[in-house]
Amino acid sequence: MSKTTIQIDEAIKDRLKNLKIHPREPYSDVISRLLALYHDSKDDYLKLVQRIQERKMKELWDNEDDQIWDDL
Repeated sequence: MSKTTIQIDEAIKDRLKNLKIHPREPYSDVISRLLALYHDSKDDYLKLVQRIQERKMKELWDNEDDQIWDDL
């Protein structure tokens, strides 16, 4: 696997260092773990938003006032 160098702020490097499971864990592994967590939580977040939207749409559209218009 090829490697590259990236520039990050010292504060970010310190934060990444604190997330290491083991002191010798490569930063690449830490970043990979963070990306996996991000994608998992993003999917969970989108599912949650969708459920909330479905409830709200049902609340807005499934009511007696709208039923009158449907019956016309």
